[in-house]
Amino acid sequence: MLKKRIIFTLLLKDDQFVLSRNFRLQKVGDANWLEKNYNFKYISRFIDELIILNVSKKKDINFFCNIVKKVINKCFVPISFGGGVRSQKDAELLFKAGADKIVINSLVDIDKNTINQIAGTYGSQSIILSLDFKKEKDDYTIWTEDGNKKNKKNISNYLSNILRIKFGELYLNSIDRDGTGFGYDLDILKKIPQNFNYPIIMAGGAGNSRHFLEALKNKKVDAVATANLYNFIGDGLKKSREEVLTGANKFPEWDEDAIKKMERFFA
Repeated sequence: MLKKRIIFTLLLKDDQFVLSRNFRLQKVGDANWLEKNYNFKYISRFIDELIILNVSKKKDINFFCNIVKKVINKCFVPISFGGGVRSQKDAELLFKAGADKIVINSLVDIDKNTINQIAGTYGSQSIILSLDFKKEKDDYTIWTEDGNKKNKKNISNYLSNILRIKFGELYLNSIDRDGTGFGYDLDILKKIPQNFNYPIIMAGGAGNSRHFLEALKNKKVDAVATANLYNFIGDGLKKSREEVLTGANKFPEWDEDAIKKMERFFA
């Protein structure tokens, strides 16, 4: 069983890192800005993994790799790259650039066989399937192509369908909550089939350590991810991790035994 994890996600559009709110992007700064504000040699102590996603309209894998190589130079945690993977060659470029895992989204609808071929070469544990979703009435809809294309399948059918693909983890990202700081949409976990035995990463909506704790206490959640650059700047990630580990004291309404178990997960 994987330990509970905190994941930091970076979004790269062309040569600029961006903030996202409901998938609307705002430029923040380039690699130099990121290096100045996020010392990855330092924050690596307080995150378990780093994910960098290419959210450019034109997905130039080579250009993306050249930029992220500068970012990960001093980062000593497992790293995942994603965005625009369409072929085995794309995957190869990302792994050669330093990825331990790759994140795949739209290719699920386009070519499942290619995903299985990539898994055959690099192992299923090296693939994170990303699912972007919106809540509509009492159900959820799936969106691909950077949130621009609605899938015809409902969430239950979609999740059942991907069980035929070789992958290691599922990244669940709420478009509605994205960048809002309102917390994760944990209701979607009720739609997970009983036979779904893959680690789940919750994304979209984290604004503070309380949101991390709320998600991590759920038995179905293995990791939480945040892409909120401003909320977690400076010592933000350090403080959040400390608050998660001392959650029983900070949030006394939660069960102390559950928090102690969580501390052992993080240890």
